[in-house]
Amino acid sequence: MLKLLPLLLCLYCLTGAAIEEPPETQEQGESGVVEDDVLELDRLTVTGEKLSLRKETRLRLVRHAMNEPRSSKKEDRDKLLCWMEVPVGTHFHHVTCARNGDLDALRLGGKSGQIGGSAGYGRHKIWRSLKAESAAGIRNILDGMPDDGYFDKEFVAIASSGGEPPRDVPDLDELKVFADAWVEVDRLTRDGQPEEQVIAAITADGMTLQRYNRIAVLAQSYASIRAKIAEIVMEQQDALPSS
Repeated sequence: MLKLLPLLLCLYCLTGAAIEEPPETQEQGESGVVEDDVLELDRLTVTGEKLSLRKETRLRLVRHAMNEPRSSKKEDRDKLLCWMEVPVGTHFHHVTCARNGDLDALRLGGKSGQIGGSAGYGRHKIWRSLKAESAAGIRNILDGMPDDGYFDKEFVAIASSGGEPPRDVPDLDELKVFADAWVEVDRLTRDGQPEEQVIAAITADGMTLQRYNRIAVLAQSYASIRAKIAEIVMEQQDALPSS
């Protein structure tokens, strides 16, 4: 995946509001990014646009990185983080992306891009958008993305390895409807109820039988979708009044 980062980040300004301050890099709190080190990320508007696989992968990559916590653990060195920076004298935001290892190299003054004898980290591995966006514009970009981010990591991993991730991933609202139907279908099936009742349970809240079957196939194929459904079912069961 790391080899694809320049390709994924070089054309689009992909930003979000999960990290409002840059991670610590130097004693003075500066990002350590200078003009010669940045890679321009152009603006992208997704409202009403059918995203290409490449565009969606870029967006999901950065959205996921926005939610990654800062870490100095050795096993987390290659995890990508993105955050928003606000230049002095403006309310507009730049998005900056780097790995934990790059930030550690800057914090420790590693001009050679080394940490503990390991090369490949440092200021020349940091990307920053040269075009700024308003915070509202940034949120609108992310709000226009498919689903709610739970599938970002798996989507990027599939696309980065040359695979074809699904483009019809259900959002959380649809998964909640599916989970309700799935629990009821399981109950009806165990009770030996006729097929008509099973289909009625599936379509009770507006879901079609075709879409129910499609989500069931996606859940079988992708761990993130399967885990999110299980989480929703558990939450729904915990919310039921105890008898």
